[in-house]
Amino acid sequence: MKILSSALLAILLGTATVQAVKTDRWELKSPQDFMRGKLQQLIVTSSGELRLGYGSTKLGEFAKEIWCSAVDRDGAIYFGTGSPAEVYALGKDGRTTKLFEADSIAVTAVALDSRGNLYAATMPEGKIYKISTAGKGPAAKADEPFSKLRAPYIWSLIVDKQDRLFAGTGPDGKIFHIGADGKAEEWFAAEDSNILCLALDADGALLAGGSDRGLLYRVAEKGKGVVLHEFAEDEVKALTVNGNEVYIGVNRQKIKRPRGVAARRPSAAEFEDLTQQLAVQFGTAATAETMGRERETPPEARLANLLAGTLYVRHADGRVDRLANWDNESILDVKVDGEGAVLAGMSGQGRVYRVRDSQNWELLFDFDEQQVLTLAVRDGKLAFAGTGNIGNGYGIDAQKARDGELTSEVHDCHFLTTWGNLSWMGKGAIAVATRTGNTALPDSTWSAWAEPVKTSPTKVTSPHARFIQVRAQLTAASDPVLESLNLYYRMQNQKPEVSSVEIGDKPKASAEKPKSDLPNDLKSDDGDAEAAASATLQRATASPKTEEERPKPATPIKEIHWRASDKDGDTLVYRLFYQADGDEAWVPAFLDKPLKKMEYSWNTESIPDGWYRIKVVASDEDSNLAGEALTDGRISDLVKVDNTRPQVQQLAYDTTSGILKGTARDNLSLIRHLEYSVDGGEWKFFAPNDGVFDDREEAFEVKIGPLTTGLHFIAVRATDEDGNIGVEKVSVRAK
Repeated sequence: MKILSSALLAILLGTATVQAVKTDRWELKSPQDFMRGKLQQLIVTSSGELRLGYGSTKLGEFAKEIWCSAVDRDGAIYFGTGSPAEVYALGKDGRTTKLFEADSIAVTAVALDSRGNLYAATMPEGKIYKISTAGKGPAAKADEPFSKLRAPYIWSLIVDKQDRLFAGTGPDGKIFHIGADGKAEEWFAAEDSNILCLALDADGALLAGGSDRGLLYRVAEKGKGVVLHEFAEDEVKALTVNGNEVYIGVNRQKIKRPRGVAARRPSAAEFEDLTQQLAVQFGTAATAETMGRERETPPEARLANLLAGTLYVRHADGRVDRLANWDNESILDVKVDGEGAVLAGMSGQGRVYRVRDSQNWELLFDFDEQQVLTLAVRDGKLAFAGTGNIGNGYGIDAQKARDGELTSEVHDCHFLTTWGNLSWMGKGAIAVATRTGNTALPDSTWSAWAEPVKTSPTKVTSPHARFIQVRAQLTAASDPVLESLNLYYRMQNQKPEVSSVEIGDKPKASAEKPKSDLPNDLKSDDGDAEAAASATLQRATASPKTEEERPKPATPIKEIHWRASDKDGDTLVYRLFYQADGDEAWVPAFLDKPLKKMEYSWNTESIPDGWYRIKVVASDEDSNLAGEALTDGRISDLVKVDNTRPQVQQLAYDTTSGILKGTARDNLSLIRHLEYSVDGGEWKFFAPNDGVFDDREEAFEVKIGPLTTGLHFIAVRATDEDGNIGVEKVSVRAK
């Protein structure tokens, strides 16, 4: 039963919408939402539920890595470590005892026979030690190995029903059988560099996983092996058998390595380098000093993200089905519990999953360490987990915990925030608390955790701040289940910003030159600074050289464009004002309603000629409560309004000399073009007396040649820099 009804939730949402346009919601609902937080004794299910999980006891930091483990019939768990290379025994009483230590890099595999002998493989010498588990006394120093293989790397050991010992090795991809006298014989050579895992099928035949081509082998007798399946992934890392079903953990490298390259045996000088490379690939590289307890390193930066993991099941009839896959985690170990569910220890997030089938899974543990290298099942239940990038061992409680806790990730509201209601859906005893602060990581400046509340919805009492964190506590007495958490809040309104106001062409949004039919003089220059400077100088001081350089026809429309933004994403509206140069008053532009686009065509026909400034004011009023809106304004540079034609005055023609004289004048703009036409003929360009168009008044004398006898009309056309055109004509009679 959900303690927050859908009707109540609708009321809450409806109220938020009416009271504040900007009410936001932070929701924890999906498995990923919960898994981004810190989980203690809680299980996350594939359906997005939080349930009570299992407690764990940190047994100690034994080494850099705990590579492997095995369970004896009496319930003792043996595990091997790396840096240093040691073997420990974990009794049912929770006590650990060191049994063995070797002068090697790591104990990479352990196996037990029916007589109580423990076999431990070390790297990189290819040695196998035989350790008696009787008495489990003080640690024995490594003496002569029981066997030394012709391979430096032993990745897996297994003892079959006849007490025969087998080892999967690298870098030549061979399986060895080790006899009772310690002598090793090559049992099978695979098409892989490394045999990473071994298991026994229901018939007692060897199953083996390769490192390069995603191959699963079955070896029924010496020298004879077949490939049962070729996976799309690169490596078969872990195997476990439950009756007639085989569970296979495979990994895919996101950065591909070449396949089919023949492996070679490394020299002694290459052992250490190769060890480090393989250690990175199979679960260990960083030191304790580089491992943050809170795992602040982003997931994409971790070594494990070079791999992505998939869990498969192979049925007795040979059909292979996919059970689960992880994009940013890889599989290091798989086991089967007493209910037939598959346990998977992962690299990348330090997690342990329990997979029931392709639709149902649970996250059991999320350890601080990045890698879970080995799992051990005792009496049908997960009993031990060994980690890497700090080799901690964890004893797992057999019974579910009586309480559990989720501490969410820190939620960034971006600005100072007012908190509303906190609500949740679920059942049972659930208590929720909050804390807030203004730093991305909680520190001493944050508020203390508020008193936990048990009723949903409830008002958040933590201080206003930018960041918030939620803690949910579940208590066992009522079999609690948490399905979702919802926090309603309202960010402090942020002031909009108008960053620019331009008159002319719309600012370019990309490198592509936009099309425009605005006057050329309003367009910005393209090209380098030298070309732009040259073009500007020519327009300002030189006479036009061609007809095409005549200013385009005048228009009273001034195209205004601006840029504006709002930090909290509010919808902005705009109002425009203009001010004559020298005046103090700002006159509002005639608008039916505020503008929503960042552009406006200003018609200046009714505006007196002169110089003006434009002010654009942005407001976020549409996204905020009345009285809480904020504005920002920006003023343009001076822009000229000139809708008056220039005048051609004192126009006269001397029939004797053939010279046409006159003066072109404009009240505000420079004269930019002069032309004459005789008897309605072609317009011909000419320059003023000083040869330069650089003034509002330009005197001119131009010889137009002899005219034929009779009456003629001569017209002069003057164009100012804004494209306004004035025409005057004179009639003359030539003799």
